[in-house]
Amino acid sequence: MKHRWVMIVICCSFALAGIAVPPVIHSATPERTTLAACEKFELTVDLSTTFANPFDSEEIDLKANFVSPKGQTYRVKGFYYRPYTRTLVNGNERLEPAGEPCWKVRFTPTLAGSWQYNCTVQSRNGVATSPVNTFRVTPSTHPGFIRRSSANPAVFAYDTGKPYFPVGMNMCWGGHRGSFDYDDWLPALAKAGGNWVRIWMNDWNCALEWSPGPPDDWHHNVYQGVGVYSLANAWKLDEILGAAERNGINVMLCLGTYGEFTTGGYFNEGLWKGNPYNAVNGGPCNKPEDFWTDPAARKLYQRRLRYLAARYGYHTNLQAWEFWNETKAPAEWVGAMARYLKGAGEFKGQPADPYGHLITTTYGNEDVWKLPEVDFTQSHHYGQGNVADHAPVIHQDARQAATYGKPHLMGEFGIDWRDTDRKYDPAGLGINLHNGIWSSIASGNAGTAMIWWWDNYIHPGNLYHEFTPLRAFTDTIPWMEGKWTPLACDAPVSTGQPETWTDLVLPATAQYGVTTGREFTITPTGVAGDVELPGYIYSPSKANLRITPVFHVKYEHAGRFILHVDTVSSRVKIRFLLDGNPVGEVALSATPPTDPTVKPEYESTAFQKEWSIYQARYNKDYGIDVPIGEHAITVDNLDGDWFTLSNITLAGYRGSKYPSMNLYGQMNGRMAILWAQNALHNWKNVAEKREILAIKGASTTVHGLPPGAYRIEWWDTEKGGVLTQQTAHCTGGALPVTMPDIATDVAARIVPVINNK
Repeated sequence: MKHRWVMIVICCSFALAGIAVPPVIHSATPERTTLAACEKFELTVDLSTTFANPFDSEEIDLKANFVSPKGQTYRVKGFYYRPYTRTLVNGNERLEPAGEPCWKVRFTPTLAGSWQYNCTVQSRNGVATSPVNTFRVTPSTHPGFIRRSSANPAVFAYDTGKPYFPVGMNMCWGGHRGSFDYDDWLPALAKAGGNWVRIWMNDWNCALEWSPGPPDDWHHNVYQGVGVYSLANAWKLDEILGAAERNGINVMLCLGTYGEFTTGGYFNEGLWKGNPYNAVNGGPCNKPEDFWTDPAARKLYQRRLRYLAARYGYHTNLQAWEFWNETKAPAEWVGAMARYLKGAGEFKGQPADPYGHLITTTYGNEDVWKLPEVDFTQSHHYGQGNVADHAPVIHQDARQAATYGKPHLMGEFGIDWRDTDRKYDPAGLGINLHNGIWSSIASGNAGTAMIWWWDNYIHPGNLYHEFTPLRAFTDTIPWMEGKWTPLACDAPVSTGQPETWTDLVLPATAQYGVTTGREFTITPTGVAGDVELPGYIYSPSKANLRITPVFHVKYEHAGRFILHVDTVSSRVKIRFLLDGNPVGEVALSATPPTDPTVKPEYESTAFQKEWSIYQARYNKDYGIDVPIGEHAITVDNLDGDWFTLSNITLAGYRGSKYPSMNLYGQMNGRMAILWAQNALHNWKNVAEKREILAIKGASTTVHGLPPGAYRIEWWDTEKGGVLTQQTAHCTGGALPVTMPDIATDVAARIVPVINNK
């Protein structure tokens, strides 16, 4: 060790003096020579040569060749490393070097038998190669790396074909305790049955490169600028990924976030001024958009990907690389970087990631999602305290994403993007979390939607228990058997009592810039078809986004049509038309009145510097009376900017024959799963202490299963296990299903009796 460190010091001195030193590999020492398949094989490579930046592969490039018992060759890149120790000082994580820098190679063999290996180092002064050595791999039951399933491309599976259904949440960064927080979070999630988290690499958590900060800045004093990586943060990520692996938890690793290219922001998250790629910090980009096209920036980013793959790619629990959080990266850039990792296209045969980990990003668009190198699609969704239930949001999102034929995940969701779910759920009931994860599995997602507020809601509220019954349920589903498609169900009905009439409340969930059509047919149970109602109504000033939605209704008796207006941007003029005739108009403004004695109609307003306008929270109902019969109701915005809707209410529209229920399911042509939710049981109704009556005596008909007898197991989604079961017969593709009383929600497995499963 002393000899090697002296050689590094000498070589660095020679580099500074401009003296060339040919490369020499003194040794390549394995951590062990016998290991099980899918375990880490690690080499410490003692080498010397001239280099100024150990992270620049054009200056120094360490590689290893591994030859399997079957003669296949795997080429793995090496990386620069330094060990650290971690301690807590006054509640803050502190990392201290625990040795000198060195070179490492990490490799994961998946095949049992005798393997051969040797190392090569190339610098500007020559090439050196180590002798060939061997190590032995014993058989194991490890399922391998995570892939898209070959049997069902819309879900995930391990190399062995074992299904992998992600059940988990965001754990994007630790607080002042850093990696020590994960020592608490990961075991708690694992104990509850969770098997998946999302972790960010950003300037305050595990980033490799950023602009340096002052010595007393605990986030930024580890950085040295563009192209030079923080070995302390790299070691910290080793610790976190290792802890996840020990707890049986897989990781979607997010490599950057949108704030790196912006300034300001609601959370002051704009970081462009500190971005090391910014020209003022020594980077190659004069403006943020240069990052996507500048050749030097692209080369630097590829160098970072190379290091990430070399250091962390061996992890079988690395579920995916996620390029960006909520960054609209151009499809051309995403494709180029994905091909660089996979060794495809212009990088054919030279993968930076020889293990072929899955690749994704957010926000993608159609051009991104259609890229063959992008393995699965993602979305995020938040309300502003105005989305009473994420179950229908997640269901609609899943149906829309299914058109790409890839696995789909909702990578983030929450009641309010501005504040923790704890604000709306101080008792820690977890209703929105519960409904979100169960609607995910019943709507065709490849894993659970990932709740965002992990550190100030899930962990302090100990809400991990919500994952336990869901994991038990998903473990019984044969995800690899056939293609899973939406289950066709008749609208649930409840009979045997005199019919009464209640309000039909429809969530308006389509987010900014999303148009889902103009014509909407409203049935007694909701909106016909898999469509979202528009959450934004635009004025003529936004002609490219503007629609004037038309709602086709049939009132059994006179009622009202009501918009719940949440936010007004600048000003709006809402006009209602009934069968093409104007019947109501209201003007709303976000600007404070000039007369201080006039009380504004809104609840609150705030000036938005970014757009130089006021935006006001109204949280009020506006509507029109509707006579009995069939009608077309048009909603228009004639002036100003836009307003948002949280929901649309059709007063007195829903008959008790049609219970307020969300009914989502999937089938594979042989069996089915079904989630039945009392739609009134959402966080908002519970928080407002509204009466929520159990749905009794409801039934539906399931379509599309083969004829025969079926066992319908109804599962308790809170405690887990089977509540009750029944047998029914499918005739002519129709299976009658009688539901238990539903106070909150239940899930069902519908399986052929003949298989006794």
